[in-house]
Amino acid sequence: MLKTLLIIFLFIFAIVFIFQNQEIFLHTFSVNYDMRVFKVSSMEINNSILMISGFILGSLISLILIGASLFKKSLKNTELKKRIITLETTDSKKVKE
Repeated sequence: MLKTLLIIFLFIFAIVFIFQNQEIFLHTFSVNYDMRVFKVSSMEINNSILMISGFILGSLISLILIGASLFKKSLKNTELKKRIITLETTDSKKVKE
């Protein structure tokens, strides 16, 4: 319940901020990007597009890093489970003798 109220409050706060500061988001920038393979010259982009693309890029990088970490932990977990099974089977054989 508290989490839902917090999300609603943040959403309302963001909407009010956007409506009060529309000039910031509608301001355009001239983007020049020149590499040998890819070239963009004098492309007009809104500030809001730059913000959204930066957020999406950061989210993708975070998801990739979190996914790699979870994959490594999963591999370590299965390795430890196999080791526990082998230790239990050798321990049970010693008890039977």
